[in-house]
Amino acid sequence: MLGLKPLDKALNGINESTIITIGARPGMGKSNFMNNILLNLMDHYNVPTLYVNLEMSKEKSALRLATLSKGEKFSEIQKNENLMKETMSELTKKNYNLYLSDDCFTVEELEQLINENGIKFVIIDYIQLLKSSQKSPSSIDNYNEVLDKIRALANQKKLIVFLLSQISRNVEHRENSRPLLMDLKNSGNLENNSDIVLFLYRKSYYLRENKNNILEIIIAKNRYGYTDTVYLDYDPQKENFINY
Repeated sequence: MLGLKPLDKALNGINESTIITIGARPGMGKSNFMNNILLNLMDHYNVPTLYVNLEMSKEKSALRLATLSKGEKFSEIQKNENLMKETMSELTKKNYNLYLSDDCFTVEELEQLINENGIKFVIIDYIQLLKSSQKSPSSIDNYNEVLDKIRALANQKKLIVFLLSQISRNVEHRENSRPLLMDLKNSGNLENNSDIVLFLYRKSYYLRENKNNILEIIIAKNRYGYTDTVYLDYDPQKENFINY
């Protein structure tokens, strides 16, 4: 279970060998959303987990997780060196079975980390930045090579894999800006290789106001059940999500 009650109820559990894609436009909160899920997974299962963040250093990723776990504002803790050390110390004491990486840029390196550490959960933020070292005729072929390899790894190693993904900016030119599966069409075989596709949508993101921070989680694909939309409250200051 992911620790977010409305979503857990809709998905009815996650099976082994499952790839979950979380798609959203930049700034919608998908990394914060994933961090909330990650802490829930570590608190309840604490199985070997690999978190590949290709957008920031692993030190900053760890501090964001520590801040979220403490329930404080990241911007405030980042200003205070003593508070940073205290916050990181509290995270270290939890003894999470978590491996952070900021330099795993190929799917071959990913496989090596999975094998070396007996990984069961994998998080990649975000998938479009991961490449294959194999020569391919085009960038899209290279990207599909990555996706196909991750699909094979998920099946062979019985992994649960979370792939964070950018989506087409076309959503911003529609009257209804909620993402659709077609917004992944420029992402190669991502939709086909995913068992579950979740899109994140906040109306306040487009209104440029903070009065309404309800997050819609659109279950656009669910190989094991039904599609639906569920809702959470989002606190952008503390970067956490609250059951709605």
